[in-house]
Amino acid sequence: MKDEFEDEEKLSLRQKWFPYPTEIDDGVSAGQFFLRWTRTIALGGLLIWGGCQTIGNSIQYGEGVRTGMVNKLSKKGLFWKTYEGQMALEGIVSGKNYSGANVWDFSLDRQANHGEDTNALATKLIDYTKSGTKVTVKYAQPLTAWPWRAGTRYLVQSVEAVK
Repeated sequence: MKDEFEDEEKLSLRQKWFPYPTEIDDGVSAGQFFLRWTRTIALGGLLIWGGCQTIGNSIQYGEGVRTGMVNKLSKKGLFWKTYEGQMALEGIVSGKNYSGANVWDFSLDRQANHGEDTNALATKLIDYTKSGTKVTVKYAQPLTAWPWRAGTRYLVQSVEAVK
């Protein structure tokens, strides 16, 4: 008994991933042609995006210091639990139809690339939140941050009470 697929011509890697439009006449349907190119473009785009994210996650874009009062610190995440906080900075933000507090969102870095202890920082921030102490935080800002690393691009490295 002969297998029905034995008669089919074997396609090369190039024909599978990068078919020429002239191959539509050689037995490749227009639908197969479209699906092969769509698959190639999607895979290429995914590889480029992943490479940019990997590079951007390891490059430090900025760093700085901010002073204010910590409003909240919570552990959030459906799959990856990260510490996310909010700090009220001095000054007022105003626009055309509104004015309000100058609020800054930050995260604690789960990867601890700069040697910080995330749990110790969280404990300090919670204590400062409860006591209403004005604090100064030092932060780093990578180009991008993986979702399992942090929820924002502002990653707190240290925290100190203002004297």
